[in-house]
Amino acid sequence: MIAAGVDPTQAPLIADGRLRRFRLPEDRPQSKNGYITLFDNGDGSHGASFGSWKHDIRETWFSGKPHRELSSTERREYVQRMAEQRHKQVEEQHQRHTAAAEKARRLWQGAQPASPDHPYLIKKQVQPHGIKQMNSSLVVPMCSSSGELTGLQFIDKDGGKKFLSGTAVAGAYYAIGPLPSDVLLLAEGFATAATLFEATGHPCAVAFFAGNLKPVALALRGKYPKVHILICADADPVGRAAAIDAATAVDGSWVEPDFSESE
Repeated sequence: MIAAGVDPTQAPLIADGRLRRFRLPEDRPQSKNGYITLFDNGDGSHGASFGSWKHDIRETWFSGKPHRELSSTERREYVQRMAEQRHKQVEEQHQRHTAAAEKARRLWQGAQPASPDHPYLIKKQVQPHGIKQMNSSLVVPMCSSSGELTGLQFIDKDGGKKFLSGTAVAGAYYAIGPLPSDVLLLAEGFATAATLFEATGHPCAVAFFAGNLKPVALALRGKYPKVHILICADADPVGRAAAIDAATAVDGSWVEPDFSESE
């Protein structure tokens, strides 16, 4: 699970074949975006399917060679159980994404245009660029490459960020500026993207977090095959690695800030 990028700390390791959800470290207290189904195959071996709805991770696992060889019937039964469980997980994920998209549309329609005087916008020295506001939180829409609203990101006045529970985040982005004609910038956060657009005039897409840079870059490449995509990395090791990976995947390029220690 660790190798696949799913923190197993709160995963319930109960081998009864039931789908169980659990909280990931970055989840809100009431959210459970991790899931696992663990099987006892009855021969000393175990199998599992697990993943993260938030990060669109789906993996399977087998403990290794059983204490005895499985019969052909047992092998078929095991393969069938795993296939049924994967189907169940995909269906549940689809239902979560559909419900989140419907809720996002309702919330977005009821939200008001963001005030330029919002504390977060003042701190970052950027304009709203079409985002909205609910009470004291900014609301950033998350859309697929086809323009469909899939979810929302909320940013509080102190910069705390959270996604609408169940949002399909993989490949979802928010576009700032006009349609790209030659260059398209891609950054992690809204404030970075807004700053880039205001400084350069080039359209910029918000990927929301480092792990989503590559999925968004691929989605944008499919939508704009002739545009040069420039990944604008956050100045940290994780952001840099994700930017390089994304740029390589779409035959683009990447850049990062050159800050001194004092800066």
